[in-house]
Amino acid sequence: MFLRRLFGILAKMAKADGKVDAWETHAAEGAFVRFPRADARRKFCAGVFNTAKNSRTSLERLAAEFAAKWAKPEDCLAVYELLWDIACAKGVLRPVHKEALRKVCAPLGLPPNYFTFFFRRRRSTVREVSEEETREEQDQAEQRRRTRRGPSSRGKTSQQQGSRSGQRRQAPPPPPKTSLDEAYELLGCRRSDPNDVVRRAYSNAAKRYHPDLLRAKGRSESQVKDATEMMARVNAAWDLIKEARGL
Repeated sequence: MFLRRLFGILAKMAKADGKVDAWETHAAEGAFVRFPRADARRKFCAGVFNTAKNSRTSLERLAAEFAAKWAKPEDCLAVYELLWDIACAKGVLRPVHKEALRKVCAPLGLPPNYFTFFFRRRRSTVREVSEEETREEQDQAEQRRRTRRGPSSRGKTSQQQGSRSGQRRQAPPPPPKTSLDEAYELLGCRRSDPNDVVRRAYSNAAKRYHPDLLRAKGRSESQVKDATEMMARVNAAWDLIKEARGL
């Protein structure tokens, strides 16, 4: 039950903005370092995380049950730190995450001033996003989706429809296949390195190439496009290494 509540809490924070990306998932994996009992049951914890993302139980309720029945005060503090890691995983702090971090203090049994303390500590390393910026990003994402879909096919000939549908089915090319040695080289580590060193190497590589972080830094779209392709290679290398190590 400790692990169910723990990974339920992490999943709810990751899904607070409506979606869970690789950065947030990677930040949640920090629980395996902080809680040895979680590291010993990785598959179980991953299953709980994936299920809890879509459950109807609120973050506050899970946190209250965790603090009241299963956790020590130091566990609650460690979880709160992990929640901040997840909320700031992409180098930005969105209003929905900020509000969730504020509300979850009391259910975890932490004083309200803990939010202020953590916020001040993180403010120099992340960019706070306003509600207006969030709406603009959502509008831009919707516009990009509409552009990719193209105009309605109603009233067009079947030949035109077939042509467009064939275009829609064309997926972007997958990242080139990588050998295990190349995967380690890509992440900047060695086969002989322990798991925590390899994880840290992946995290550092992901921070260099994550497109959202580069956009937040004001990089050009051409740089973001190159970084997106490189990020796909980094993720493919990490998946290969995880499979080889049984992580």
